[in-house]
Amino acid sequence: QERPIKLGQDYLGRAVHRHRDVWVIRVETEGRVQHAAADADAVLDLLQLRLRKLRASAGEDVPTADCMYELARRLKGRARYEEAEELYRKCLRIRKAELGEDH
Repeated sequence: QERPIKLGQDYLGRAVHRHRDVWVIRVETEGRVQHAAADADAVLDLLQLRLRKLRASAGEDVPTADCMYELARRLKGRARYEEAEELYRKCLRIRKAELGEDH
């Protein structure tokens, strides 16, 4: 029997902090439902990998800045302020260059 996951709980029904990143996806294999979760550190790793790939393929454009912003937001949430500030500043510089000062 499938049990819906409530807000504020992980896939096992345990309470989680409201700022903790938990991604829950529904995966069906051979007719059976399985659950997978990515913890907050794994999300940071994924964003850093995505940022490296964006920089390598597209350089520093608006989608790259969007990824930087998301990564910076999550770093700030983990009290990694210096890393976050550096990314926020790079993101702002890219957006100003791409969109103009008055955007």
